[in-house]
Amino acid sequence: MYDRITLAAAGSTGNNTHTGTPLGGGAETVAFQFVVETTGATPTVTWKVQGSPDESSVSDANSSWYDVSYVTDSNDTAAVTAKTTTAVGSQIIFTANPVARRYRKYRLVTSANTNITYHADAFRIASR
Repeated sequence: MYDRITLAAAGSTGNNTHTGTPLGGGAETVAFQFVVETTGATPTVTWKVQGSPDESSVSDANSSWYDVSYVTDSNDTAAVTAKTTTAVGSQIIFTANPVARRYRKYRLVTSANTNITYHADAFRIASR
């Protein structure tokens, strides 16, 4: 079962710390997809996902946020470094060791954005 949850709406631009989004329970793993929709001159954007163990009732400002440890679709080495992209297309990351890191909510953080329009989704993946 895959549930898609929006982290950043289509047409997003700029440097943003997006609102934390609860994903609900029952996920065996979580994947995040960052999609560059359009680019302009000298495009670049850096992005990362952060997780919080706090309840969704706790405001983002009062929550504790941690960079999510992830693996990619081509590498099983865990990383927490921000990813950079410069072209139209998508990148996907999967939470590393999600059993040990059960965050209750996630948010997308973008920085160094020059002429990039994007959106991002989280996918809660659970077996039935």
